[in-house]
Amino acid sequence: MTAAVRGAAVIGDSVFITSRFNTPEGKMRLGEFDVNTGEMRSIDDLAIASSGGQKLAADDRYVYIGPAGSAYVHRFDPRTKELVAWARAGGSTTWYYDMVVHGEHLYIGTYPDCTVKRIRLADATVETYGRISTSQYAAAVAVDDEYVYGGSAAPGTLLRWPKAGGSPVDLTPHLSTSPVGILDMVVSDGVVYVACGRQLISFDRDGSHRVSRDIAAEDRYVDQVTVGADGRVYALTRLTTNLYEVTADGLVKVGQPLADVENQLLAPLPDGALLGVSGLGHVWRATPNGTASVWQTATRGFGYPETIQSMMRHTRGTIWVGGHYGMTVHRTEAGTSDRFDVNGEVKAMAEGKAGVVYAGLYPSTQIVAIDPGSYRIRPLGLLGNEQLRTKRIHVDRPRNQLIVASSPQTTKHTGALTFIDLATGTFEGHREFLPDQSVMDVVVQGTTAYIAGDTYGEGTTGPVRKVAQVAAVDIVTRRLLWREEIKPDWQSYENLYVLGNLLYAVGRRPRGAWFAYDLHTRRIVMEGDLGGYGQLNGVDGRVFSWVHWTNDISELPTVPGGEVVTLYDNVPRGWYNNPSFHFTPDGRATWGMHGTDLARFPLPRRS
Repeated sequence: MTAAVRGAAVIGDSVFITSRFNTPEGKMRLGEFDVNTGEMRSIDDLAIASSGGQKLAADDRYVYIGPAGSAYVHRFDPRTKELVAWARAGGSTTWYYDMVVHGEHLYIGTYPDCTVKRIRLADATVETYGRISTSQYAAAVAVDDEYVYGGSAAPGTLLRWPKAGGSPVDLTPHLSTSPVGILDMVVSDGVVYVACGRQLISFDRDGSHRVSRDIAAEDRYVDQVTVGADGRVYALTRLTTNLYEVTADGLVKVGQPLADVENQLLAPLPDGALLGVSGLGHVWRATPNGTASVWQTATRGFGYPETIQSMMRHTRGTIWVGGHYGMTVHRTEAGTSDRFDVNGEVKAMAEGKAGVVYAGLYPSTQIVAIDPGSYRIRPLGLLGNEQLRTKRIHVDRPRNQLIVASSPQTTKHTGALTFIDLATGTFEGHREFLPDQSVMDVVVQGTTAYIAGDTYGEGTTGPVRKVAQVAAVDIVTRRLLWREEIKPDWQSYENLYVLGNLLYAVGRRPRGAWFAYDLHTRRIVMEGDLGGYGQLNGVDGRVFSWVHWTNDISELPTVPGGEVVTLYDNVPRGWYNNPSFHFTPDGRATWGMHGTDLARFPLPRRS
């Protein structure tokens, strides 16, 4: 169960939140909660064709919903429960990254066209200001009585338009270099405040009187900025949830209502308090330099099943399931579960000594260790190194290290293989093993790690190099043993598995192609097409595939001339990322997802 939230907005003494994902019935969940007590006032599951909620805004009566993937901004009346597809503001793939009501208009920033528009509240007429930058994300919009400001994700660009429309003025030279571009901004008394990477920058509307304030080393980014009821400007940081007052020349910490979350809302309340909403579904109320009250909406009627990020069968007989900023541990024999918050999407897990669970979190690239009994989370550090997604974690017990494969930040091409010394806590990242490629997977046999690349990197417009590679790395010396373009027509690998002297690989480009490569003779000895990519894994000398696109579980041959045998056909999809295998100790079954249900799949022997 998750309470993952993307959108949040306030009307009077109610805060409204939208589900990041749809419910199993395909509905977008909208929750209304009391800003003073956290009490749930209503839960409405809305029939909005989309991939879930993205952004909310509100005037005195209506909640405006910008879905993830919808041509329309929707309007919801909390009093009558009327929902309408209110204004067509883009194409069917449009995501709404910022929405601000100011005066008689709703101002929006959209993806993938990185465009700022406004919609007249009276009649839903749409007007376009223009595109901000070559980025796809118009991440932040701010409005005052004269101008409209639009800020983009990386490459961070800031434009200022006359409110009535016309040619923009480029304020980008007043920013700082930011790997994420602009995350939020506000304008107050003629001063623009911009959350730009590791700085909170302010300047007058013409760019004069610029002040750059560095955030604390423990903070990742400022992701929310607001103007309080007292006219003071406040900033909230991702990763720590430190709350700051923005002063003339710096940042003064005035609270920490939560820890280890991303933030979806920071809003002023009339009595001088501040209201926050986290991506995990927390709602909190805090007085600067005072106390904070925190409510978890997952336990107040808002929780809903989600497609999962990752899974792991623990040696203690439990099944660990990673979701969006949450983890559930299932005791399948007892039929009970524990749920706890984690600081990100759990993209990969592995079990180490004493049952410790190591997890890689997105988007922070934080690697954490979780105690299997108390669920206490201990951060080990960040991958950094321009990385974004943990793809696989391997525990190398003889050398007491973790080996982590990862893909790079958006617009980047080069992933990394990172060695984490668990005794010293040091991280050693290697980006040279697969140049200009994401490191999509790592499998280890003996003292050799095999890794495979994706030339498209992460969120790029195309590859730098033409052919993806497979490489072998010595995990003792941490040096490259060999690197090869096994398939000259492959641009992207997806997954690897090693059985004896055979290296199995499945491709993303071409999608679903697979081969078995003899590591002794360095030749391909078997190949075929699975119809889509997913995970390869094996147990007891058998090799299996679970394909995302056909949703089939199949057994692959282990000798030339053998055939692929489908064991399960069209399994209801329950994985956000690739499906994965989690074999029972006797190798006769695997745990996995059947829709949003945890399920055990027997693995019958070939007849």
